[in-house]
Amino acid sequence: MDSTPMNEECCHRMKHLALALNRAEQALRALRHRKSILTFKNLNAEFIQVETDTGHIEGAQAMTGRNTTEWGGNMALWGILPLWRAAPPPDTVLKLRRPTPSDCWPFRGSYGEIIIDMPKSLLVTKLSVEHIRPDTARSAPKNFIIYGVLSNGTWIKGADGIYEYNKPAKQYFKLDNRNVPFQQIVFRVLSNQGNMKYTCIYRLRFYASNNKLLGNKPV
Repeated sequence: MDSTPMNEECCHRMKHLALALNRAEQALRALRHRKSILTFKNLNAEFIQVETDTGHIEGAQAMTGRNTTEWGGNMALWGILPLWRAAPPPDTVLKLRRPTPSDCWPFRGSYGEIIIDMPKSLLVTKLSVEHIRPDTARSAPKNFIIYGVLSNGTWIKGADGIYEYNKPAKQYFKLDNRNVPFQQIVFRVLSNQGNMKYTCIYRLRFYASNNKLLGNKPV
């Protein structure tokens, strides 16, 4: 019995399997290469995030601004005795801890402001606004104005900003400081993402150009 056709068929199958194996190896190498690129990009993004947060101003204090009423709510003890639940203080927005649900400063309605008193007059170059869930929280700020206040009481408009629901939770905004130091910053919210009862500000960070005076600590 002639085994030549069978040998040719086996040889053909071996070549086909070898070709398929080679293609699989190439696809695996390409996948690994793509994964390494993505990993590098992620690490690079984290590095940029840390670099962006350098120069954070510490030692500031916050207070309620004009025409702003803090939001509080009623609660019942054992479901019977009504009590008053006070809102977290304005300084909550300056805390360094990672924000968690309800760890914010709330005010009534969609219009209000918070005043940040700097530890001394500083050239504030930018700020960050952070919310835990900008994609779903209707109480997050939306349109806002930033004012810088000089030591003599003069107000300077630093920025018009929009906190966007489809962007990262922490969003950065540059300030036009006119190259003059600010003693105070006024963060005035003009609207929120749709909650007509109250607005929540979770975290505000302010950054200055002189890192040596600020400790250069990332958040």
